[in-house]
Order: sequence, then structure tokens, then C-alpha cells
Amino acid sequence: MARNLLFITTDQQRWDSLPCYGLDFMQTPALDRLAAEGMVFENCSVSSPVCVPCRASFLSGQYASATGVIDNGGWLHPSVPTWPSRLGATGRRTAGIGKMHFSPWDDLGGFDERIIAEDKRHVYLPDDHVHFLKAHGLDRPHPVTLPQYFESLGAPITPRPKRFHVDGFIGDQAAEWLAGHGAEPFAAWVSFAGPHDPYDPPEEMAALYYDAPLPEPIGSAEELATKPPAQRHSQSSLGNSMFRINPSLATPEQYRRWRAHYYANITLIDEGIGKMLQALEAAGTLDDTLIVFTSDHGDALGDHGLSYKGFFYDSMVHVPLIMRGPGVPAGQRSPALVSTLDLVPLFYRACDAELPPTLQGEDIAPLFDNPTGSIRDAVFSEIQTRIMVLTKEHKYAHYADGSAELYDVVADPHELKNLAGNPQYREAEHHLRGLLAEHWLGNLPYQSKIHSQPQYRVRTVLEREYRAFRQAGGRPEDAPAPSF
Repeated sequence: MARNLLFITTDQQRWDSLPCYGLDFMQTPALDRLAAEGMVFENCSVSSPVCVPCRASFLSGQYASATGVIDNGGWLHPSVPTWPSRLGATGRRTAGIGKMHFSPWDDLGGFDERIIAEDKRHVYLPDDHVHFLKAHGLDRPHPVTLPQYFESLGAPITPRPKRFHVDGFIGDQAAEWLAGHGAEPFAAWVSFAGPHDPYDPPEEMAALYYDAPLPEPIGSAEELATKPPAQRHSQSSLGNSMFRINPSLATPEQYRRWRAHYYANITLIDEGIGKMLQALEAAGTLDDTLIVFTSDHGDALGDHGLSYKGFFYDSMVHVPLIMRGPGVPAGQRSPALVSTLDLVPLFYRACDAELPPTLQGEDIAPLFDNPTGSIRDAVFSEIQTRIMVLTKEHKYAHYADGSAELYDVVADPHELKNLAGNPQYREAEHHLRGLLAEHWLGNLPYQSKIHSQPQYRVRTVLEREYRAFRQAGGRPEDAPAPSF
């Protein structure tokens, strides 16, 4: 059992952005240390490829379709059990530090206290970062007012020392909190705002990776002709959104700048993590603390001609996961399929707290003893009325309009060729569709209060068709495509 829990998340960090995942030029000594002294999980997928649904799942241990938080416009019902309140009941001091996306924004979310630094664009919120800036005679500017925002299509420079950058602030505040409370039992969630767009490193760090061997985007916008319509529509609509830019118009030079600034923001975050580790060492509790590092989703950064997140490509749903602490073997890697949902049962067990019956994740702890073992055959990810299932061999995504994506992730790891509807993959597609149907049915016990809402019409039709099919003696792998 761990005395303490330190859960560290970034916002929109894809898995292949760190040296422990192959990006050797990155300067991230703190995360390198966690990887060397702990365990790296190579195949962790998020429960939802957007911020709020995944964060609701981080707290509840439930899928978006179970909580009803299917997009960025909702939040958890107060009756949903969450780990901050239950771990606090064990006598641990609890804190949420950084960007949480709670609703209302200043809700405690079950923590004893919060130090709040919300979305970079939410300049109207009087959070703790705003108060910190005001105390130094500064305001928090909207990103579109930062130098070179429009010219770079969202990769400006923050013309201030890094301690005033939101991620510099979060790292410093977390280290200060741990310096004051790290010697007593605690459970804290530190949530950085970056490297989420806009890609806005402080001026002193902006050029850090300009000359680095930056990876080129995978695929191109030409792929979208064979992909679901939702992907094309998502890009064309961004030009009129709060972004005030159209990222679908990005040039190779702009993609390169996005990536250079994105990586610089990760290095800034790493500095904050290093300060946290120093605070725990000074308190003498580093080795008594379970440290879990991951992200709420990834970022396309131009892959497949797309930007940001919201779909199920590897760059969007595959995130880093590193653990260090009691019971976690040092210097180990696990290739097992895991979900971010699988972290929540670990939080409860590590802190000797009673698990609520609503948890939907698997117990990840067996992988500590057997890193090459397996705890699940498939992982699922959901957003609005589309859903994905990933196995070791295939990825299948189904959309409300009946369109779909199917990839052979062994032969085509970059997910360039959509095989949905290909007769040669009919058996695999039927099997994966059956897994999706059973997944939805498994969420029924949690859905009584929101089952009739319009956004669940797709799920209801799928359930009805699948129930009739199974009652007639059909096998899951032979399930028919749902008719919408």
C-alpha cells in the first residue's frame, strides 16, 4: 500500500512525445527518471479523446456513456462516486492543482482544496493563476493577442518569464504544496494545461526545438476522402470557432512550428515535475508515494491532415503512462493493452480505500508482477455518438451516420488504409462490432437517468438490434451492422 498518491496529467499529450517512447531529442529529465525508476506502459488508450469526458472518467472510473458526460458540455452527476472524496475519507489530505475542467469551474470536485489554473482561453475566469499574475502587475492575455498567433495558426510565443506561464505556475504551485504537505498522507491530482494548443511556450524556451529532427506528420489530408464525413466537417468548422484560425490550411512550415512549440511546452512541464520530485525527496516521502503520469488525450499535430483531437487515431487516443512507487517494478516496460480507466481501481487499492461498485476499469496491478501479461483483450474509447474498440490486431470505429473505420494495426500501424467494408476483413469487422455492442450493453445499469436523451438514440437502436439478434441465437462475431 502506498502512503500517498500523486496523479500527474498533461492536457493533449500524445504518447510518442518523450524519450522513453523513442523521441530521443526531448529534454525531459524528470520524466526520464520516472521511466527509469518505474514502469512504462507502451499501449495505454484514453476512455475518450477529448478533455471533459476523459477527466470525468479519471474521477469516476466509468466510461463516458455510463456517466453521461459524452462531450465538453457536461459534467458528473453529484451522486457519482469519485476517488478524491473517498481517498480523503481515509485521512489523506487531498488537493486538485491546475486545470480540471470541473463544472462549475471552481467546484472542489471532492478535494479538500484546489489551486486553480484553467483553460488558456478562459481569461474571464478569476482563477488562482489570474490572481498570481495580478499580484505581479500582469493580466492573462487571450492567446490570440500573443505574438505570431495568426501567422503561425496557433503557435505563438508567450513574452514573459516561464514562471508566469500557466504551466510554470502549475508546476511551482504543486511543488510548493508538496513541500508543505508532502510529509503527511496525501492524495493529489496535478493537472497541467499544456501542451494543449495554442502552442505557446515562454519566450526563453520557444526556440528549444527549432533545429531538432522533428517528426513529420503521418499521412495527409488526401486520406479524408476515404474516412467518415465527420472528420472533414470537423476541420472546416474550426475557422469560425473560438480558435479564430482554420488549422486545415496549415503549411508544412506551420506544422513544424506547432511541433517545436508543443515539445517546448512539454519540457516546461517536465521542469515542474522535477520540482515536485525534489519536494517529495525533501519531505522524505518520495518512495512512499505512488506517482502516476499520463494525459487526457493526444494531439494529431497534422497527422492525417487533422488537428487537435476528437477522433480515434493513434496520435489522439494513445497516451503516455509512467508509474513509480511502492509495488511498481523499476526499469520495466509493459506492452499490454490498458485503458486510463484502469488507473482508478489502482488509486483505491493503493490507498487502501473501499472500491465503489460503479468502477468499470480493470485491475492494472497484475502487470507489476508480469509486465508481459494481459489484463484485457480490448480497450474502448467514446465521444458523442461515435465509439472505438482496439485489440492487439485491429482498431474499429463506428459513427452515428453508419460510417466506420477499420485498421489492421499490425500491418498498418500508421492507420492509413481504411478497411471498413473490405470483404477480406468481414470476419474481423463483425467480431469488433459485436464487442462494441456488448460494451454498450454493459453500460446499461448506469444509464437509467439519461437513457432517453436524444444523444443516446444511436446506442438505443444498436442495443435493440443486438438484443434481437442474440435472442435469435446469433453469435457476437456475426452481429449485423446497425441500421440508423
